[in-house]
Amino acid sequence: MTTEVRREHAVVGRPLPRIEGPEKVTGKTVYAADITLPRMLYARILRSPHAHARIRRIDTARARALEGVEFVVTAADLPPYRKNPGARHGLLLAEDEVVYQGQAVAAVLATREDLAEEALDLIQVEYEPLPAVIDPEEAMRPDAPPARLASGAADRSEEAGHVTVDVKEEEGAGRGSPNVSNQIRFSRGDIEEGFNEADVIVERTWRSALVHQGYIEPHAAVADYDATTGELTIWTSTQGPFHTRDELARLFQLPETKIRVVGTEVGGGFGGKIFLIQGLAAALALVARRPVKLVYSRKDDLLSGVPSPQAIVHLRTGMRKDGTVTALQARLIYDAGAFPGAPVVPGALLVGGYYKFPHLDIQGFEVLTNKVSVGALRAPGAHNATLAIEAHMDLMARELGLDPLEVRLRNAVEEGDQLPNGQPLPRVGLRACLEALQRHPLWRDRAARKAGNGRPRGVGIAVGGWLGGLQPASAHVALNSDGTINVMVGSNDITGVNTAFAQIAAEELRVPVEQVTVSQGDTKTAPYAGMSAGSKTLYTVGRAVKLAAEDARRQILEVASQRLDAPVEELELADGEVRVKGDPSRTLTLERLGQLTTAFAARHAPIVGVGNVTARRSAPGFTAQMVELEVDPETGQITLLGMVGAQDAGFAVNPLAVAGQIEGGMTQGLGIGLWEEMVYDAAGNLKNPGLLDYRMPTAMDVPDLESVIVEVPSEEGPYGARIVGEPSITAGGAAIANAVADALGVWVDAIPVTPERVLRALGRLG
Repeated sequence: MTTEVRREHAVVGRPLPRIEGPEKVTGKTVYAADITLPRMLYARILRSPHAHARIRRIDTARARALEGVEFVVTAADLPPYRKNPGARHGLLLAEDEVVYQGQAVAAVLATREDLAEEALDLIQVEYEPLPAVIDPEEAMRPDAPPARLASGAADRSEEAGHVTVDVKEEEGAGRGSPNVSNQIRFSRGDIEEGFNEADVIVERTWRSALVHQGYIEPHAAVADYDATTGELTIWTSTQGPFHTRDELARLFQLPETKIRVVGTEVGGGFGGKIFLIQGLAAALALVARRPVKLVYSRKDDLLSGVPSPQAIVHLRTGMRKDGTVTALQARLIYDAGAFPGAPVVPGALLVGGYYKFPHLDIQGFEVLTNKVSVGALRAPGAHNATLAIEAHMDLMARELGLDPLEVRLRNAVEEGDQLPNGQPLPRVGLRACLEALQRHPLWRDRAARKAGNGRPRGVGIAVGGWLGGLQPASAHVALNSDGTINVMVGSNDITGVNTAFAQIAAEELRVPVEQVTVSQGDTKTAPYAGMSAGSKTLYTVGRAVKLAAEDARRQILEVASQRLDAPVEELELADGEVRVKGDPSRTLTLERLGQLTTAFAARHAPIVGVGNVTARRSAPGFTAQMVELEVDPETGQITLLGMVGAQDAGFAVNPLAVAGQIEGGMTQGLGIGLWEEMVYDAAGNLKNPGLLDYRMPTAMDVPDLESVIVEVPSEEGPYGARIVGEPSITAGGAAIANAVADALGVWVDAIPVTPERVLRALGRLG
């Protein structure tokens, strides 16, 4: 990790270990699956073996008769709720039709988990198979069979939590195919004129695979319904407790005051744990009137999670001989799976959002197929589009004999440049990231390093980015009677943000960070926070914490002013006490102030700072990454040698956590580029529903990673911080593809770049 040394701040900007780390490594952290309640029942789900079929009959008699089985629940047994066959969240159990392999058909509730599992085999379901569409391009044909017979309004609430853009999508099926559920188009300039101005034109098609988030902890929820009070409580692994509460209220038509969501520790989410199993768990608790625990197995998660979509991008680009881009024409097809919700909008924005194309025409299509419906994986939709545009930048530079990094610097977007939808960019650091790579020894010495050990060696670069989400947020900062500080937030700490919140409060109140505790309440006790998604938690909740700490500081100084008989402007906070400037004998410790504001018959009110924000200006984050690798042309095997990622963090409140986010994202980018792919056969069966077959990178696969933290301050983030979590995953797959091309002189047009695809590109496989 490399970053600047800062001297203007006492606490923020320092690399600190995560404050919750010891509890995790010692096994003390409580996850949703650890929750046990009296009279609790265990739920297991019967899933469809077919990708598309009608349900003719369900016989649950034998399963109900098994001792220890309390309930067997089908769609007919569910409590009243707002069904919406067009939204996965609005269809808890399949009723008449299944639309992907693994869709939930029935649930067993038993006193033991093994009994619930055993009872699944006793349920008999009669299916009538229907034609399934698996390939998204085939699904777009006018004569393609429909992926689903029932339709309904699409639910895009999760997408709004990840990225906030001013875009109007064209909803509804049709447009020549029953499976095109949504499309978008952006254009500017004159596309034909742009290509006429070009000295080189490149036209290729690029494919990226369906990829799972790969979190350690599967989905889990424990739901309890109290019939006497009408209150529903749910403990769950979610990135959005308040969003989950709102969704449950809409689903079951309950007042939000009757729903309490306790966000437990999340064992990894990466965008895949927003709202998935909570509705079904709640429905089962409403049926049973007893607590219900629903925990997915790894196979459940791979069959029925919300992976990142497969995408096909057809791209045509033009460039002048001096390296200036002229035109971009794109057709993006995102496979949504069985329900609408694919991130085609961010993909369409980013494919034309890294560089200053004066002429562009971008069409994006969301297509339904009979595969599991997709969701977010850390900058949803970005890596799919990035593969295409970054390969084209290299292809055009190579054809013109230009340096691919210089070409990117010449065309990189800056403040004021417009995204494809016409939205101007705020201050961004893409150029600064590229300049950091340009100075790096790996780039400067790449020609000399290509000799290697005789095998073809290549260095590939790619840029990536994410626009970020926006949501309101609130925080409280309180002074305790012993002088310590408590910060209360409603966001989940998934990436170490609580450590950053503690640093912010400590910075503003001039106390050691060890004196600050950060607490996360549930939806009945905590101040509001949006989803911990869209890389916006520090950007929004962090701003609220800073404002709350400033408010607490104001109150502290006001009380101290009365006690020290000095104007507020003559006071200062330092080292856990209030001092009169220039008079070291007149001080008041925070401990004494805490006592004065919390004791019996105290003359002063308790000190509780409140911070409320509504973020309206995004702070996009960009990255530039570089990969060095070797390729065995006989086997197609790729060996990674190193990877460098330069990313603009705006201001790294905790550089250690920022480096972790950059390197974690780069690791996932390597997985996307080299190994990870959910493989479906022609009938819609997932062929690798386990971690023995679904290949994720391990410690043995990942080379030395180097993170370079670039800081181009944002306008509104705390101390200039901007989004961090998502840009780091966007460029890895494209950098891999470009490095392989640098080594072999041929491009592999799909990721992951497997040995088979390498050999096919070399003409050694048919």
